Amino acid sequence: MKVVSGNTYDVISCADLALVASGTATLETALLGVPMVIVYKISLLSYFIGRLIVDVKNIGMVNIIAGKTIVPELIQSDASGKRIAEEALSILKNEERTKEIIKELTAIRAKLGEPGAAIRAAQIACDMI
Repeated sequence: MKVVSGNTYDVISCADLALVASGTATLETALLGVPMVIVYKISLLSYFIGRLIVDVKNIGMVNIIAGKTIVPELIQSDASGKRIAEEALSILKNEERTKEIIKELTAIRAKLGEPGAAIRAAQIACDMI
């Protein structure tokens, strides 16, 4: 196995699927048009405090901007190796699903437009909270 560092965007853009931690990495992966599974696991206390403060359907920037779930999110106990593998294989083995995800990711890129997308994405996320 070869570990590649320093060429993140080149590596992601060559991938058929990415496993991505929730955060700006989901948006970067979306802008590259690569299907993904969002994985997010934090301490149980932090999770419950966060759930008390914020009540949102999705936590992934990609899904928040889309206003719907376009890529799966595996949070807390759902973020097990078995579930991650199941979701990844579900996307990789279903060409129609893969095409639909890529189409939705392209729409996100169009929605964000030209340079300055990070600021616009942050504004969209803030407006939804």
